[in-house]
Amino acid sequence: MIIFDTNAVNQLSPSSPRADLIRKLRQSGHHQVAVPWMVLEEMAAHQARLYPNKYEAVLTSLAKLRDYLPWEPESSLEPLDLERLLDHWRDAYREIFEVIETSDAAIRKGFQREAMALPPAKRVKDHSEGGRDAAIWFSVLEFLEQHPDEQVWFVTNNSSDFGDGSAFKYPMNEDIRGLEDRLTLLQDFDQVVSRFTTEVSGVDAEAAAAELLKSAAIRGRVAQTAMDLSSLTGFVGLGEGGVAEEWYAWLIRPEVELLSVADVTGHEIENDVWYTANVRWLLYGLAVDEVEAPVGYIACVWSMKVLFSAGDDEAPTLLTLEEPSPPDTDDESCMRVLRALKKQVAGIVAGAKRRVMAVQTPADRLFAGQFAPPLAALDTANRLGLQVAAQQATMINAPLQRIAQQMADQLKVIDDSGRRMAQQMADQLKLIDTPAQRLARKTIADQLWAIDNPTQRLAQQIADSLPKLDIAANLHQPSDRDETAGALEQPDVPESTTEGPDETPTDDQEDDY
Repeated sequence: MIIFDTNAVNQLSPSSPRADLIRKLRQSGHHQVAVPWMVLEEMAAHQARLYPNKYEAVLTSLAKLRDYLPWEPESSLEPLDLERLLDHWRDAYREIFEVIETSDAAIRKGFQREAMALPPAKRVKDHSEGGRDAAIWFSVLEFLEQHPDEQVWFVTNNSSDFGDGSAFKYPMNEDIRGLEDRLTLLQDFDQVVSRFTTEVSGVDAEAAAAELLKSAAIRGRVAQTAMDLSSLTGFVGLGEGGVAEEWYAWLIRPEVELLSVADVTGHEIENDVWYTANVRWLLYGLAVDEVEAPVGYIACVWSMKVLFSAGDDEAPTLLTLEEPSPPDTDDESCMRVLRALKKQVAGIVAGAKRRVMAVQTPADRLFAGQFAPPLAALDTANRLGLQVAAQQATMINAPLQRIAQQMADQLKVIDDSGRRMAQQMADQLKLIDTPAQRLARKTIADQLWAIDNPTQRLAQQIADSLPKLDIAANLHQPSDRDETAGALEQPDVPESTTEGPDETPTDDQEDDY
């Protein structure tokens, strides 16, 4: 266990290299990294202590503005909420460190030491101080007593109060008796780095990082995380025809490719190599607008700082994320990657169309043309599910009640939102009597078990649209976007079967406490 004193991590920025390294140590699985509760409170207090003064300064400025203006200014200030700011910093530091308890007994003994000015407390001029330092000291001792198999490294810059670890002043020498062999003092953060890590050279780290980040596992993690992107004001990406277009969220998981890796730092921790790097990804996929209506295929660049391991089974940690932005059309390497992604998505769409269009009737082909493109962008498991559903759809001849029962049986393996949607669809089957609508319901019912949470929005949109499906009234009129996407790759099916849309897809400041 590595336990930090406040002065060793004072004013630690959660996005700093030091914070990244602490995360590496903790996530390596070889070490625990913690702060006592008292340290957590001191760290949060140091970040928030100027807030009341700054708030009062703004109030004073507003009062001066009111005195100056002949009307009442519209500006207002939310109430001062110090606890909210403290909670923000507590949460930020809990993401970096484990927190070990500072018990009531440790706090009482700590302030008893301060009252007597005994180490690690002390007398300064005409008063005593150091009760919090003493409480931190007793927190470390309690951890040692409660975890007899643990070796503890206590990191503190405060050698004047805690000593250098070679000897302890009275009564600290009595406190530590019997625990001396399991406690080691480190004087600063650099000693932590030299003791627990070996830095990997820049050239080697950059090459290794680039290779690791190209893996399907990491690209899949980035694509999954991208599904959480949402904005009240929208993002800007590159739409069909190379024009900027506003979008608000991904409809389904986008395709992801690595564009660049920079500022790589590697550290070997107990034979595991961990890296931090600034990374740029190119994302391409179906997006939606503010009311979750599809806007077509969007390309964007997403920059982030990542922490990841050379271990194949380690998921990367996304440390800082920027908002997606449109790719630079003058960047030939970026455009080359985008062209490859478009071709890849077009191939997926074409393959799905060929499979689904194996159904026989014109009405069935109309349904396939309308729903194959968005469904084709699902992951491999879902695409296989779609193929099976299409094959099953050609054999539909059972009563509608049987299909409804099959859908009801599926409810046991679908989450709450999916269950409600499936139930509604099953209830509506009584009102359906066209072959295309029966095919639509059956296909989506068979698909529900394979659709993961991020793609349920797609299923919901398809389900919402199905009651409106009418063979005579809903013949699709190709748009410019359809024509552009269709030019990328056409499914090798007869001309008569291609009706419907054809979319392509501060550095740390040290202080003694």
